[in-house]
Amino acid sequence: MSKSWFDHAFGSRADAELLLRPDLESGLLSQHDYALAVDFLPGPVRYLPYLHTAAWGALAGLAVWRFKPKVRFPPTIVAVSASAGYGAGLVHYIREHKRFARQLDDREAFLVVLDNVNRRLGNVAPLFPQVDRDRIMDRIKKQREQNGEVLDGGIDIVSDFGDSADSTALTGTPSSSNASQEPAVRQKSTWDAIREANARNNGRRSSWDELRQRHERQRTAGRVQQNESAEDEDPRAQAQAEFDAILEAERKVAQAS
Repeated sequence: MSKSWFDHAFGSRADAELLLRPDLESGLLSQHDYALAVDFLPGPVRYLPYLHTAAWGALAGLAVWRFKPKVRFPPTIVAVSASAGYGAGLVHYIREHKRFARQLDDREAFLVVLDNVNRRLGNVAPLFPQVDRDRIMDRIKKQREQNGEVLDGGIDIVSDFGDSADSTALTGTPSSSNASQEPAVRQKSTWDAIREANARNNGRRSSWDELRQRHERQRTAGRVQQNESAEDEDPRAQAQAEFDAILEAERKVAQAS
């Protein structure tokens, strides 16, 4: 476990509360240790190595500038001083974490909590392989029972890194039930979008649409009138044809006689 792991896991107080709350609710983490952790881990202690680096580098730069004619290789001196400052900052950082650990009610339980946090972040490998989790969990259960405390059933789940709800909330990986419901949700939202688009289009017509529809109605009405007139003229045309045929027949008879 390194400083970068702490910086990544507890980047803010909100992240610390979200990662540690499942173990608080299960009874693995006491209220005192929870409050102490959410105050300390995301706090200014994270910046100690960088503050020491800046301070040592600045002091070395100031000294080099003050005694510049007498100092050889000033950039090297500043770089070495800054590196030494970073090392001193790490020592200060580790010392503060040791003091934090001494203030915890149950340090072994907190190691299990950190292991749970590591798993919630999506890491498969245990954070403390040497820690006997079963022994620690049995001890915590017996201690809680002796104190007359009722343990939440979730403590067994936390012991096995199985809190899927918290893992989903932190890693963004959906559970199997959510995955099975996704197609139906997507299909429903798609049809809803289509219906909403149609409703908007029906309620919002442009002037071009109105002109086009008016022209279609006029053309349809013209066709109907032409068909009606054609139906009205058909009997007269048929009678005229029959009359012409009779006249032609009489003319032929007259010519023959």
